[in-house]
Amino acid sequence: MSIFIFALLSCGKNKKEGFYKTTNLKAGFPQILEPVKKNLPFKIVSYSILETKNDSLSVYFGKLRQGNHSGNWLALSSNGQLKQFSTIEVATNPKTDKENNFDMEFNNSQNRISLRIKSLDTISNSVVYSWSNPTTLTDTLNILTIDRPLRPGNSLPLIEFTNLKGENYTLDDFKGQTIVLNWWAVSCAPCREEIPGLNKLVAKYRNRNVKFIAIADDSKANVSRFLEKNDFEYDIVFASEKARQIFGNSYPKNVIIDSTHTVTYYSEGGNKLKWKEIDEHLTMYFLK
Repeated sequence: MSIFIFALLSCGKNKKEGFYKTTNLKAGFPQILEPVKKNLPFKIVSYSILETKNDSLSVYFGKLRQGNHSGNWLALSSNGQLKQFSTIEVATNPKTDKENNFDMEFNNSQNRISLRIKSLDTISNSVVYSWSNPTTLTDTLNILTIDRPLRPGNSLPLIEFTNLKGENYTLDDFKGQTIVLNWWAVSCAPCREEIPGLNKLVAKYRNRNVKFIAIADDSKANVSRFLEKNDFEYDIVFASEKARQIFGNSYPKNVIIDSTHTVTYYSEGGNKLKWKEIDEHLTMYFLK
């Protein structure tokens, strides 16, 4: 009996290890990133196309450099069209197997894929990775359906924030107000591009019952350095783990909730004219 049990455990372990694949990064700039090339504040150093066993989706992984800092990036394309691009930090000595799990959302946050990076060898420029779903590893990319809490008509869950002064508060502190939320990060080029327009909204609705809050999925040090040289008139707060679960790891996202915390507007992606779309929504639904 003991020999039979041991055999089962050994087979299970080998199967799990078999889900990992190895790929080598090659120097250069991938064609798929051309649509965002001019807005990137860093240099793309290398890339590799990961094996997905999916005919419509492709996933790219690579290395970037900004000054003396090196990092990594992920991109997702569908039928040859870029859908998502994000920078990531890969832990070289992860404390747990799941520490280097990375999610990418697409289709207006209706779907998600999950990638686990087991190891990254900067000398040989190779990465060992596997796809994952909520319960296990798999050698095939799985497309997961997301229950979107940000869908218009849904009630936004209660989220706690911490501001630049270290003070904590929740959306309940703004009962009775319309709240405009911006989900952003300093490294996100479209986020930075839309900020001047978002500042116009704050000025226009300064004396109206509207609260503007920018949730930074970033470190306090990065945000503080950015604000030293750039104006962002929204109230700046920092993401909690619950906020990350709700908003995901793609930026920017703009959300409007009414006085009952019901989502009335949601959009992904940013540009110089995004503020006009938000302004139109505020005028149409709240400020007639």
